[in-house]
Amino acid sequence: MTSLRTLLCVAILAVPGAPALAQDGPRLFQVPEGCTAFLTVQSRSCLVSHHWSCEADPEGTHWRATLDQDGAFYLSFTDAEFRWLRSWSLRGGGTDTLIEPEEDPASLSELLETGRDTMVFSIREETATGTSQRDYTGFDRLTGESVTVDGHELQVTEFAYEYGTPDGPRRTEGNQFVHEGWGLFFGGLETVTLPSGETFEGNYSPMEFAEPGESGFLSMQPLYDCGDMMSALGDDTLWRVSR
Repeated sequence: MTSLRTLLCVAILAVPGAPALAQDGPRLFQVPEGCTAFLTVQSRSCLVSHHWSCEADPEGTHWRATLDQDGAFYLSFTDAEFRWLRSWSLRGGGTDTLIEPEEDPASLSELLETGRDTMVFSIREETATGTSQRDYTGFDRLTGESVTVDGHELQVTEFAYEYGTPDGPRRTEGNQFVHEGWGLFFGGLETVTLPSGETFEGNYSPMEFAEPGESGFLSMQPLYDCGDMMSALGDDTLWRVSR
């Protein structure tokens, strides 16, 4: 199965000192046999991500791996509408799976056609301690503004979503970016409000893009905001960053 091959491949790269694709020069990210990488993204908060698709997967689906200074730590699998089908926490060992059919599926095409998309869906979370369910509600909206990042025009979105916890709702909101040609979401300025009322902010905005043949393509070294900073990313935030 492509998913198993991909998971094993990326999990190896989560280990510092794992073998590189090339013998000389900087370490390069590897994708499984039968798969083709098409984009590398350098983002704020010391993140670099790689996007690829595989011949054996359904049309329109693609993979994304997120790396920090210590290697790959998160893997996601989405479709052409950017429905979050599955994701893996490579260090924590958890797996999240979309429960289908959804009440109101996320739809990138609806967002691009109408300027707004709502969503109501549930995720099954499996960890070493058991299985649970998170029920999400939210929306994406095009603001009508656009920005140019590394020569690529991105549409600006406003978004918000939340899910319930035993202590109350956890909410994430802010702005992100969409590239229609790639069919991808990218992170931005985001605020998470915990059930206690405590908030924390993050900036996951894209800074550089590299396609095949360009400098930095498949680089495993994040470039922006690195050092001693600690990431406040949670699994739900990672889903948004991967969109």
